[in-house]
Amino acid sequence: MNNSSPQAIAVASVTAALNQMSDVMELAQLFQNGGFEFAIVGGPVRDLILNRDISDLDFTTNANPDQILNLVKPWADKVWDVGIAFGTVGARRKDFQVEITTYRSEVYSEESRKPEVSFGTTLEDDLVRRDFTINAMAVRLPELTFVDPFGGVEDLSRRVIRTPREPELSFSDDPLRMMRAARFASQLGFTPVVDVLLAATEMSERINIVSAERVRDEFSKLIMG
Repeated sequence: MNNSSPQAIAVASVTAALNQMSDVMELAQLFQNGGFEFAIVGGPVRDLILNRDISDLDFTTNANPDQILNLVKPWADKVWDVGIAFGTVGARRKDFQVEITTYRSEVYSEESRKPEVSFGTTLEDDLVRRDFTINAMAVRLPELTFVDPFGGVEDLSRRVIRTPREPELSFSDDPLRMMRAARFASQLGFTPVVDVLLAATEMSERINIVSAERVRDEFSKLIMG
């Protein structure tokens, strides 16, 4: 990557912005001191590159949920674990609110309306299971190392929606991603690549295994986009 390329400029801008977020860096240092990996991941990274406002901060780590709780309880003013079965712990300190999730993957079986969650051990394995390349980017903290194994920055610059793996595998793992592709097209003005459109068309009936509540929430976001 050329140092003056749009991609390099975007990466430099994101890492510089994160370096100024003292609460983020303090939390990252807490995990590093505990001997764990820690990274900001997904939508916040995408939105920093696009210069959009960030409403949620999502972090991922190789610490398991109980280890996350042990680390953040002394640090946070409030901790909630309603999502702990899915590996997610929420925490707030003053006005700084975060969600921290153990590396994981979610897979729907052929018939189940609830995903099976398994925890992973590497950031790269966590990223390959995410919905789209523009959401499969991360920054390792506190090192400020940008991680983009599937070309998410390039896809942002091209304004396209593409999956990290074959779209058939991605949509089979979580059929709601077919609706998310439409939502991101609506919100961001991006265009799904042909493979994504074909897979979503051919697999549309698989959305029936997703709970009505999740479909409703995603449809509302699409309409609001």
